[in-house]
Amino acid sequence: MGSGRSEDIYAETLAVFDQHGRYEPLTTPEVTDTLDVKRRTVYKRLRKLVDRGELETKEAGSNARVWWRPPEAATAGDRPETQSVDRGGTARTDDRSVGQSDASYHKIFEAMPDGVLLHDSADGTIIDANDTFCEMLGYSREELLALNFEAIHTDVPPYTLEQGKQYIEQAASEGPQTFEWLDETKEGEQIPVEVHLRQATIDGDDCILGVVRDISERKEQEQEVQETAQQLQGILDTVEAAIFLKDTDGQYLLMNQNWREMVGIETDEPVAGLTDQDLFPAEIATKKRADDQRVFERNETIEIEEEIPTPDGSKTVLTRKTPIFDDDSEPYAVCAVATDITERKDRELELRASRRFNEELVENAPFGMFRLDERLQITYENPRAQEIIGLPEEMERSAAIGVDIRELPSIQETGKSEMFTRLKDGETVEFEFPFESIYGKEAYFSGRGVPLYRNGEFDGAVLMANDISDRRQRERELERQREQLAALNELNDVVRGITDAVIDQSTRSEIEGVVCDQLAASDSYRFAWISSVGLDMQLKPRTRAGIDASLDEIPLSADPADPTGQGPIGNAVRSQEVHVRQHLLDGTEGADREYLFRSAAAIPIVHQEILYGVLAIYSKRSDAFAEEEREVVGQLGEVVGHAIAAVNRKRALMSNEVTELEIRIPQLLESPDQPAIAEGPVTIERTVPLGDDEYLVYGTTNRSTMAEIRAAAEQHSDVKAVRTIDEGDDCVRFEQHLSNPPVSSTIADYGGYFESGRIEDGEFTTAIHLPPGTDIRQVVSDIQKRYPDAESVSHKQVTRDEQGPGQLQSLLTEKLTDRQRAALEAGYYGGFFEWPRDRSGEDVAASLGIGASTFHQHVRKAEKKLLDALFTETGESHILGS
Repeated sequence: MGSGRSEDIYAETLAVFDQHGRYEPLTTPEVTDTLDVKRRTVYKRLRKLVDRGELETKEAGSNARVWWRPPEAATAGDRPETQSVDRGGTARTDDRSVGQSDASYHKIFEAMPDGVLLHDSADGTIIDANDTFCEMLGYSREELLALNFEAIHTDVPPYTLEQGKQYIEQAASEGPQTFEWLDETKEGEQIPVEVHLRQATIDGDDCILGVVRDISERKEQEQEVQETAQQLQGILDTVEAAIFLKDTDGQYLLMNQNWREMVGIETDEPVAGLTDQDLFPAEIATKKRADDQRVFERNETIEIEEEIPTPDGSKTVLTRKTPIFDDDSEPYAVCAVATDITERKDRELELRASRRFNEELVENAPFGMFRLDERLQITYENPRAQEIIGLPEEMERSAAIGVDIRELPSIQETGKSEMFTRLKDGETVEFEFPFESIYGKEAYFSGRGVPLYRNGEFDGAVLMANDISDRRQRERELERQREQLAALNELNDVVRGITDAVIDQSTRSEIEGVVCDQLAASDSYRFAWISSVGLDMQLKPRTRAGIDASLDEIPLSADPADPTGQGPIGNAVRSQEVHVRQHLLDGTEGADREYLFRSAAAIPIVHQEILYGVLAIYSKRSDAFAEEEREVVGQLGEVVGHAIAAVNRKRALMSNEVTELEIRIPQLLESPDQPAIAEGPVTIERTVPLGDDEYLVYGTTNRSTMAEIRAAAEQHSDVKAVRTIDEGDDCVRFEQHLSNPPVSSTIADYGGYFESGRIEDGEFTTAIHLPPGTDIRQVVSDIQKRYPDAESVSHKQVTRDEQGPGQLQSLLTEKLTDRQRAALEAGYYGGFFEWPRDRSGEDVAASLGIGASTFHQHVRKAEKKLLDALFTETGESHILGS
């Protein structure tokens, strides 16, 4: 804005004082009302005019200030002027000449309500004074005019005589002077006065005209007001809240220090006349003005929570505005008490956030939470709790809400309902029990109940619970695994014990008895029994242990057409695999309950595909015979089957009585690419078992037939090698190495051996010795599985001569190991003992699949045992007959 415009606004402001009387003091609101400008703008203008010396000012109370224009001095060359008195008592001049009428001058001089005196402009001597001034000081006119300047003025700083004379000189040289002073009365009393000095010309003489007003009463009032205001301000400033007072026009009348600090007003800055427009942005100011008007319109107190800008940032304040009434019960002001609630609001926000967090925590807790009231009635269930009890999705709340937890049927059925009563005694309770909710959901409840108190009184409890069904299942699974591991370890010990024990048994019955006894004696199994299987698939119990009741009366069958053959025993017999039945307690009949078993296993007793019977084992563990355990018990069937086969074989070799079976197989070596042997004959002298279903066969034939034997060997996978031992003109001795030959393997499985054999015209006839009691029909049936045309020619019981080779055979079988016996037989039939030898030890060892040194070691040990048997007393009496 240009300087011209600036001068215009200051001239406009000074004109307000001329309109009201040039020397009359005005307040800031009075100037503002005339100019219709914002109060703060007016205040700044007035301050600028004071700085320029065109206005004077002083405080009028703690929150008010007055402004006035000092009297202007007459310029040199002006024509004389006369003094007049305005309505406020301030002297002023008009254009009429004083000299025109002395009477008029004195009339006006005396009519002035304020004291008036004339000073000599040179030395300050009092030239004249009106009666009002004389009365003010208690002098007569004559007395007063006889006094010098010092007599009526104090000399107390800042009202010194020197300062007084300086004012007179300044009025003469610089222009009008207005100031407060202390005059002294005739009685020596000091009175405060307001003095206006200016130069004047009276009767052609220059003098200083002084207008003096006694302001004692005003000073007393000001002092009283100031003291009252200071007291009030002091009281208001001690209040924590911010307090302010505004009139009906929205102008501030006062404010305490807290509000000053909040709106950014300095402590010494006057506030009278300010409005909210001077302190706040327009939007906020408009809102606050509307709140004030609402107070005046309703004549009642209102409360407003608002955000206001402060020097320290935005604050939240709660303002309570109350109307103030005058004697006519009309509102003339609004008193506001504003409390800074920023921290409280922050705490509320934190509290709400904390409460929201807690609510979200409860709502999303991974465990169930139940709130109980002081009567232990359920008042709240979080989502996880509703999930645990199986609350249907279509239901908003559980039917258990409002029910005493002790009265819920699902809790009463556990027998644990009364434990929750202890909550009322301030005791924390812990619980763990299975239950079924009112919605049929099964769970395993585990958790804790914590009592709650308010003001020292029991206020209910909170239950925190989890469904640990999965954990219990895992624990049960771990326990089951531990039991299975313990059972497996024990079973391994049992199997090792059985394996060691059956070696020492000489009969099948003894083997079966040892097996059942050791199984029943273990902690893992309740009882066991073994049954044989007939050709009609009917089972006949042979032995039992761990159970007193007889099994003979229980119908047992492996026939699939028989209802009793549908269980694990029948399946095991037919498939020759282990079959298991678990978790039998709830589904078993009365007999099963009597025997107290929860699981059973049927193990076929098999060796080399020969079924000797079935072993049944029973356990009190519902999940017994799991995969690893099943595999181990399955080995029992092989161990027992092998032991029975070994006993049978030993029995066949050592017994004086054997069953001799003659078998005929037409076209034995015939194949699609190779006809049966036409030449002949071929005599089989010995079959030596090597183990693992491998055999060495020794025989004789002629040259032409030997060629056919070699040709046939190339067509049969079970012939691994054909070797010539000795070849003469009419006879060839040979050795065949067979792997898993059907007839040999089948006979060995039944504990038998070849006595002799012959192939002639393609037909194979052999005599087989089997242990007494062997099921001949089963043997023939097994041979026919490989050779359907095979037939039994005859079978009979044969008693061997006690003093003959049969007895020697038995003796050798008893004394020699299988390896020693095989080495001795292979060496004998392979020509090792001929001289010269038909085959060397290395050749025979190669046929046996062992090293030469091992072969010689076996032979030496066999020879030693044989000689010991021949030359001991027992040997002599039984063999040599001496």
